[in-house]
Amino acid sequence: MMQLQIKDEAKSLYDPDLPDANAVLSAISCVSVQYVISPSFELAKLAFSLASKLSAPQYAESKLIPQIAKQLQSQWDVILNDQIHALAMTMPSNDTSH
Repeated sequence: MMQLQIKDEAKSLYDPDLPDANAVLSAISCVSVQYVISPSFELAKLAFSLASKLSAPQYAESKLIPQIAKQLQSQWDVILNDQIHALAMTMPSNDTSH
């Protein structure tokens, strides 16, 4: 049962619109440039998602790809958490003690 779940998760990471690791890395690069120009939660979320996709076994064209995927996921996770924190700081609080 657990092996089937793991296989399903791996399949869900693969994106047929991004047929190989080069395509995923190119997409991450494009999103990263857009993020540098105009940081946003949505771009951070997209980059994290792409980095996660890169960890799919279908993209493991070399031993280096899984290492790159892990590093990118880690970096974009930090950025995404920073964006979530920034959004939380700008949202009005529900202080009902008035």
